[in-house]
Amino acid sequence: MNIVNKKVGTLTWAASSDKDLDLSNSGFLTAIDLELVPTMSATDTQVSSFGYWRMIQALKIQGGSGKVYYNPSGTQMGVMMHYLNLLDHPGKSWRQLSAAASSYLWRIQFSPRTRDVFGRDNPFDLGAAIPAMDETNLKVIWTTTANTAVNNDTTISSATMYVTEYRVLPENKAQEMAIKSRLMVPQSSSESYDPGATKSDLSGTRYVPTGKFLKRIAVMATDATAYTSAGPLFKGDQVTEFGLKLDKSGVWIIDHVRAEDIQCSQPPFDGMDVVDTPNTQSPWAPAGFYNLDLRKHGDPDFGLDTRGWGSNDLILGMTIGAYSSAEVEQIFYEQYEPYAGRR
Repeated sequence: MNIVNKKVGTLTWAASSDKDLDLSNSGFLTAIDLELVPTMSATDTQVSSFGYWRMIQALKIQGGSGKVYYNPSGTQMGVMMHYLNLLDHPGKSWRQLSAAASSYLWRIQFSPRTRDVFGRDNPFDLGAAIPAMDETNLKVIWTTTANTAVNNDTTISSATMYVTEYRVLPENKAQEMAIKSRLMVPQSSSESYDPGATKSDLSGTRYVPTGKFLKRIAVMATDATAYTSAGPLFKGDQVTEFGLKLDKSGVWIIDHVRAEDIQCSQPPFDGMDVVDTPNTQSPWAPAGFYNLDLRKHGDPDFGLDTRGWGSNDLILGMTIGAYSSAEVEQIFYEQYEPYAGRR
């Protein structure tokens, strides 16, 4: 097999718009790097805690038939993508600061095995990938924010996003079919939930997408109070408890767990038990960001198996302790399905 790491093109920022770039439709796409280099209208002295990560409003990787492989959509979802990167790749800052031109990087890796058994980056892992050879018009679509999204005292003048692919190219049809026989294909979806009021005893409920493996549910609780012109902040007192209920059996597999307990306070579960891999503590994340990792409740790589479940069979419950008008939970569901023909 041939292992290819290639810059495929650039996206040029424009305020509040969709910018798209065609991706290669050969081999297996295992990961994508998005490097953002912004230029500001003036020296920024009041950058918020989220700063330039805000510049992605939504991000979509979509096939020619309209099939969506990756889709965190909502408000300033680049912030959530950044904190998920910190969880999945401990020890990396994902930015390079420079007086001339700073860079901010997101990695979208489809396999949950982000590190190999030696603790090294593992972006070409074939545990999960997009079978790009089956696609006719695979593309990445960047939905941008307003030019005021970064901070209070300056606006975005311009920005360039460099898109780099990680790709595995089989040398023959036999290799391709062997990979497909064990391949998992990424799927994801997201929603914005406005509870409308405080909710007691996990009564703020959402039906979780089913029919696939569910790796995790990430929740970003946002405050209605804007950081002046820059947009919403996290709110740590809004969600106070989480639950996840198997509705057919009535069993809560997550049952009134305090939000502070979930708030990125434990090492990320990576399914590995390797002496040479340090048990790295997960990085700090602000109150209001929560990662419900379901690999502990199912497959150690891909999470809870909900194949064959109905659309109302899995319920996410939240206790909402405080609420003001327009405060919203941004919820991201990261899922996988076996490649057609795989069991």
